[in-house]
Amino acid sequence: MKVVRTMAKWMNRPESLLAAAGLGLLATVAVLLNLALASCESTGGGGGGGWRAMAESGGSGGLMDKGIAPGRAPLVAVPPERFGSRGPDMRVRIRTAVNSVQLGGSGPVIFWTGGDDASGAAKPLRSDGVVDVTLENGQFVLRSPEGVAGAASVSGIWASAIGSGAGNDGGGGVIGVDGTDHPGRIRLVPRAGGGASQGAFDVVAHVALEEYLPGVVGKEMLIGWPLEAFRVQAVCARTYALQERGLSSRRGDAFDVESSDRDQVYAGSITNQAVVEAVRSTRGQVVMDGDRVLRAYYSSTCGGRTASARDTWPTKPGYEYNLAGPIQARSRESCCEKSPLFRWSVTRDRDELTRRIRAFGERQHLLVRKIKAVHSIEPAAFNEDGRPSKYKVVEPGGTWYSLSGEELRLACNNSVAAISVAGVEGMGVGASASVDAQSGLPGLALVDRKTRVHSSDFEVRPSREGLVFSGRGFGHGVGMCQYCAKGFAERGEEWRTMIARFYPGAHVKQLY
Repeated sequence: MKVVRTMAKWMNRPESLLAAAGLGLLATVAVLLNLALASCESTGGGGGGGWRAMAESGGSGGLMDKGIAPGRAPLVAVPPERFGSRGPDMRVRIRTAVNSVQLGGSGPVIFWTGGDDASGAAKPLRSDGVVDVTLENGQFVLRSPEGVAGAASVSGIWASAIGSGAGNDGGGGVIGVDGTDHPGRIRLVPRAGGGASQGAFDVVAHVALEEYLPGVVGKEMLIGWPLEAFRVQAVCARTYALQERGLSSRRGDAFDVESSDRDQVYAGSITNQAVVEAVRSTRGQVVMDGDRVLRAYYSSTCGGRTASARDTWPTKPGYEYNLAGPIQARSRESCCEKSPLFRWSVTRDRDELTRRIRAFGERQHLLVRKIKAVHSIEPAAFNEDGRPSKYKVVEPGGTWYSLSGEELRLACNNSVAAISVAGVEGMGVGASASVDAQSGLPGLALVDRKTRVHSSDFEVRPSREGLVFSGRGFGHGVGMCQYCAKGFAERGEEWRTMIARFYPGAHVKQLY
């Protein structure tokens, strides 16, 4: 095998990183490299946590919003596996369609192919420093600062810190990924659909749930918040992760959750003691709807009025979990007045808003793609808590288009794809510009905080500058409100009491 001969030759060079480490890997590496991983298909991103849902199912999303993935089993009962004390392993996609990644730096690292641990591998490759990994001509190439450390012509490779082990109770090392420490093992998976031929691959962390959760709690809430708020977040994040894990395994995905606000924001290894204690003291506790794991949505700030999952995301076959009673709107006490986005106001230009909404309609195949101009925006329906659930987007002359509150929020914040065009009118022959494919006007980037529509709960009035949105809260408003959890905790409320507030009718279960 040419790759093996090349690797063996390189490893015998004295300047080699691996040779310098004194490991002297021999031809037995050939056995290792013949253990090709099963081919894995990466799902395309786009939309859901809301963000994933929006691209794949016409749902919705946004910053700190938790969304749904398409075509999955509608409900997830209590998982039948026997979990260890660290919970089941989670597969967290921490990089998407990258062309390179740096692994190592926190300690010695081993690389191998085959199963999810190196126990059956013949002398896996070891490095005591940082290794750059790229995918070139179907081969993962490992390079140290001194040169090529090896190549593996397989469908994927694994990396792990020395002594971190594998499986639910295997160990606790961390591995550096682009300078950030991550617990667990790392798998590099070539992109499906031709992505691998372009050198693109995904980086998926395989980490026990209880080791994953501190990296979520420490990013989803601000350090310094009350311990009891961290406990609420830990239970909700654990519940969401387990529910998503059950759905993704049934569908055969190569990962369970994203590390971004498409699912739950994840920072990797977190050592903050309050965060670690919140996870430890709620170990194995999840929110249940009857005998099924609830999809425990949460967002930043409800603004005093809650939203229903059934109004926010699809309920068609495969999404029936959005009909669960505990995640529907009900009037309840709120305590998020200290949020900087409890109340907000932004002004938007009509033409710019029209282009964003039209482009959103094109992307989602909605009638609003035909809109010529936005004259006004009016609420068309309200939920049980008095929050608008549907809006009319009205053209001059009275023609209107219906959007759900979450659809309209995303439409207002939608970026308009740009293309490079030569000879744009007014720019001269041969000039190149970035323009919107539909309008022929310059593309529009994502809005910033100053002009972003922060939630789906707002009123709109005209002004000389355009349309003024006066709104409540930040995020989709379904389930737990993070700033409410902070407020309730500051007045001494216990996390179980808060769970009952945020998910009426649900109960907490010790799952493992």
